[in-house]
Amino acid sequence: MMKYLIPLFFFMTACASSTMITYNTSTENLLHYTEQIQSSFLQQHLEVIAHDSLEGRDTASRGLRVAAGYLSDFYTSLGFMPMGDDGTYFQYFELNATVTDSIAYTTYHINLSDTTRVNHSVITPSSHGDYYNTFGGSSSASGNIVFAGFGVNDENRGVYHLGDKNLDNTWVLIFDEIPHIVDGDTLIHPSLNENLRMGNILRNTGVNGILLISGFSDEEYSEKAALQSQAALNPRGFSLPYLQSGRRTFGLPQGVHTISPGLAAEILGIGGADELKTFRDSLISNIHDFRPAETAHYLDFAPYIGPGTVITENVLAYFEGADPELNHEAIVLMAHYDHVGVGRPDASGDMIYNGADDNGSGTVALMAIANALYHAKEAGFKPRRSILFLHVSAEEVGLLGSRYYSDHPVIPIENTVASFNADMIGRSDPENIRSGDTDYVYLIGGEIISSVLDSLVVSANIESVNMRLDRKYNDLTDPNQFYRRSDHWNFGRLGVPFVFFFTGVHEDYHQPSDTVDKIEFDKYTRVVQLIYASTIKTANYDGRPEVDNQEFIDITNRIPR
Repeated sequence: MMKYLIPLFFFMTACASSTMITYNTSTENLLHYTEQIQSSFLQQHLEVIAHDSLEGRDTASRGLRVAAGYLSDFYTSLGFMPMGDDGTYFQYFELNATVTDSIAYTTYHINLSDTTRVNHSVITPSSHGDYYNTFGGSSSASGNIVFAGFGVNDENRGVYHLGDKNLDNTWVLIFDEIPHIVDGDTLIHPSLNENLRMGNILRNTGVNGILLISGFSDEEYSEKAALQSQAALNPRGFSLPYLQSGRRTFGLPQGVHTISPGLAAEILGIGGADELKTFRDSLISNIHDFRPAETAHYLDFAPYIGPGTVITENVLAYFEGADPELNHEAIVLMAHYDHVGVGRPDASGDMIYNGADDNGSGTVALMAIANALYHAKEAGFKPRRSILFLHVSAEEVGLLGSRYYSDHPVIPIENTVASFNADMIGRSDPENIRSGDTDYVYLIGGEIISSVLDSLVVSANIESVNMRLDRKYNDLTDPNQFYRRSDHWNFGRLGVPFVFFFTGVHEDYHQPSDTVDKIEFDKYTRVVQLIYASTIKTANYDGRPEVDNQEFIDITNRIPR
């Protein structure tokens, strides 16, 4: 019996001593821990969050679940309290979605009255074929395949590849990559870009869809098809069931599909995939003579699609404050960790939209702040109020993760003192790059909501990094409406004052080129240090920053909650 008493004695002593720890809450001392936020830490973790293997972290995707697990493991290593379901860091929620089980493409060759099936490709989670869906294509369609060259009309340069042909109920087969300038000659005006071309074909005609002939080799096509086919089967059209109005959406009926080199060559009647480049070069040489023409082929497209549900998760970790009279109140630090997944390849053939800045930068910023607080705690320092680290999912599909949390908070909204949102904080926008002054951060919220919260951020800036606080978008009438275009809005609508930290939109926004190598790590580090300092100042503030801008109050009262 005695052998059990000694361990029990030590266990009770350890528990008693842990509850008796008194932490120093000095703001000055806590601000010293901004030094723990370093670019090496940010880069190390951002390279994981924005890695190709996470496949762009699309909502409810495998890659997003990997990211969630990575965050969970990180907060476990710090000993932060899990605030999700059943003792985990995950707050699960259900989304209505459009679910695709499989997609079938059947191609026929028509010779007078003789119809022969020449290809049958079925896209499933474990197979791909001679077509893959790039976007759209949510309903069945059948029709003749019309070859339309490069798919543009440029009247000023005598290019009429769409001509005036009636394309209703047809599939438009075109080469990818418009040859705007060849050997110094402008063949097609650069303003007729890829997006405009697609939009003109899909919006201005009654086509079934577009079939793209890429410049991929057979091996490259197979690699891209495997990846894109998985993405095409990912759920789409998300909504929160408890907010659903009863109408379910099923995406775009028309779509863009990429066709394999071999099948494209067969449809064009040019022998083989090796002849495609020669054929394309010949088309460029005779670009003014070409007019669209029907091929001898017919395509039947059948997506097996319908309503369904998926589960995704927010990640929640809690750092308890040291003041027994204030630690029931919390500052919410938030960032969305989802992105847009896999999509149409760029000029380099890259199809993975890594989202390093959007919003890997905000995701890893929260991790760095948590790490700084961990080191402060280990040295005996803690802020007075508690801090909730909230990584939300489904931002890119309608701010759904933050909406779910705000409707199902683990810290009561009345005890949520303020919210700081970090979204796209790792780059500089073209305007500031041109001016040569990139040591800035846009503040959105703050003074147009709460004068006290704004003053806390301003003083935090003075006492830490002293960056330029740019208020260009801090306007309730700003046409961009950034004050309600990210997750902070789901707190603002409930009367919680917020500050949105943001460094602007750049040319890689929602492109495969939003990669880690583009991040300005020195600047990024300073922005994260500012968010940390603002958190400490607000957590230690004697009072509460109240919403005191009547215009903001009037707006939130007008918008349905």
